[in-house]
Amino acid sequence: METKANYIVVGAFTLLVMIGSVVAIIWMAGVNIDEEFAYYDIYFEGSVTGLKPGNPVRYRGIPVGVISEMRIDSKNVERVRVTIEIPDSTPIKSDTVASMEFQGITGVGYVQISGGTNSAPRLKKRPDEQRPEIPAKASQLQELFDSAPELITRVTALVDRFNLLFNSRNRESFGNTLENIEKVTRTIANRSDEIDKVLTSTSGTMSELSAAAADARETMAELKRGVDEIIPQTSTLLTNINEFTVEARDLSGSIGNEIDGVGAEAKVALAEVRGVLKDFGQAARTLSELVEANREPVDAFASSGLYELTQMLTEARVLMGALTRIAAQIERDPARFLFGQTKPGVEVK
Repeated sequence: METKANYIVVGAFTLLVMIGSVVAIIWMAGVNIDEEFAYYDIYFEGSVTGLKPGNPVRYRGIPVGVISEMRIDSKNVERVRVTIEIPDSTPIKSDTVASMEFQGITGVGYVQISGGTNSAPRLKKRPDEQRPEIPAKASQLQELFDSAPELITRVTALVDRFNLLFNSRNRESFGNTLENIEKVTRTIANRSDEIDKVLTSTSGTMSELSAAAADARETMAELKRGVDEIIPQTSTLLTNINEFTVEARDLSGSIGNEIDGVGAEAKVALAEVRGVLKDFGQAARTLSELVEANREPVDAFASSGLYELTQMLTEARVLMGALTRIAAQIERDPARFLFGQTKPGVEVK
């Protein structure tokens, strides 16, 4: 006997298996059915080689969506419209920009969304737009490729200038300069003994100058101390002279009172003594004023004039040393001093 199959049961079982498979696939893929997506247009100028639908979209380096569509802009054939699909919760602000980047130099291309400040408003669609438009900017790699022709032009110009700098004439001049430097070096090497003598003589001269400077400093110090000692002593001497003059004048007055009754000759003598004492006092005051008036020049001479005098004596000593050496060279070989090094002659038979 034949068994009749229940097609309704078989069909229901098959339908349940298909629905369960779809649910399992969705669950395993982690697709959020309830999530809403937003679509944005990005217009790139030039080539978008490396981009294709399905390539990732990243927001500050985080994958947030994919490229859903790519078309040539119908209004401007120089632009490519790239439509991206990202979650509606992605914070796309009005100051957000997009660029085309690559994973490595030859890697997979993707759209990088960057920028956007926290205080900026959310990007919205304008009345003349189908979808909100994210402004595009050139990537660093694209800027490098765009600036490559200009860079090559500059390098070419630099090479041309380099070739002009090292032309045949300049190369010849440079070779002559090197040859002259070699001659100078050879001359210095051949006269190393003379240079050593000059350096030795210079060292001795410097030692003498140092000793002379030390002597000059000591002399200046002694002169300054002497001037400092003389000025107070002179002031004291002038003070004593003034006191002596006053006392002598008082004494002459008292003597005149006592011998008032003496004859005319004594009075004339006292008058002469008084005149002499008056002249002596005037001379003392004049000497005192002279010392006071010349105190600053004396101090200036002690502080700077002595140093200049010492420096002049030092230079004179150096000059005398140089003249002495010149005289010795003339006495030793006058012909060589006057006419320089002469080459040996050739004997003529």
